[in-house]
Amino acid sequence: MGWQSEDNLRWLGGLAGVMRDHPLARHTSLGVGGRADFLVEVTSTQVLLELVEACSGRGIPYLILGAGTNLLVADAGVEGLVMLCRARSHRIEGELLRADAGLRMMRLARISAQAGLTGLEWAVGVPGTVGGAVYQNAGCWGGDMSQVLERVQGWAPGLGLREWTASELELGYRTSALRSGSLSGAVVLSATLRLSPGDPEAAQARMAAFLLERRRTQPLKQRSCGSVFRNPDRDSAGRLIEAAGMRGEIEGGAAVSSQHANFIINRSGASAADVDRLIRRVQAAVLERIGVELEPEVERVGRWT
Repeated sequence: MGWQSEDNLRWLGGLAGVMRDHPLARHTSLGVGGRADFLVEVTSTQVLLELVEACSGRGIPYLILGAGTNLLVADAGVEGLVMLCRARSHRIEGELLRADAGLRMMRLARISAQAGLTGLEWAVGVPGTVGGAVYQNAGCWGGDMSQVLERVQGWAPGLGLREWTASELELGYRTSALRSGSLSGAVVLSATLRLSPGDPEAAQARMAAFLLERRRTQPLKQRSCGSVFRNPDRDSAGRLIEAAGMRGEIEGGAAVSSQHANFIINRSGASAADVDRLIRRVQAAVLERIGVELEPEVERVGRWT
């Protein structure tokens, strides 16, 4: 029976606003994925903490979903409880900007610029949320979370509520101790960033330039999960994929974008399996033809066989 005891199912079914057998494709930027056994929308970090602690204590699998970017949800869905993190509060104290895990990075970039704080303009190109950005040290245009992150409040199995400094999170290129290190399994509740005073108009002008470049180079009008592969040292995954002849390649309803080869788009009713097969085909082609092994940035979650 595992986690599906009568008591656990009764508890899950009694959660306020809970939905059973809920389709997850609508909650992912790629628009693929199966159903959640149970799903609930969470609008505060306190409730998120309580649910995570309860699931951990009851042995119920759980997944926290923000903007649904950089994720490939299995066609067979996700077991246990999926929590849609919609905790989006923020507070500014001098040069410190504290934000809940569910606040989108694009929104946070605009909030900081309007408040006369600079250093986060690059985040206008990050489609995910604060929690996801901390988890994988998100970044673009030469900036990333490691440059501005002061501390993080979160929860860790066996440890409970904790606060970590940026150095304790071991932030690296598109990774952290939360994703693949000593804090694996921990949950981000909120993050505090240290920014610098600056000219709001100049910051907004920089963001406008970044957005213009993003529209020019990325397939924003089509559904994708963002960059699929990490860039190898001193090279570009997109360039390598093009050089391997994989630009525009199709697998079922998925395709390698003809606008930016490091994006896989849902061109027409793609399944997660279509995307997964295409990822593996791209990896194999780049390895065979160029001799470079591409490492996925996108993370598979759910019931994969």
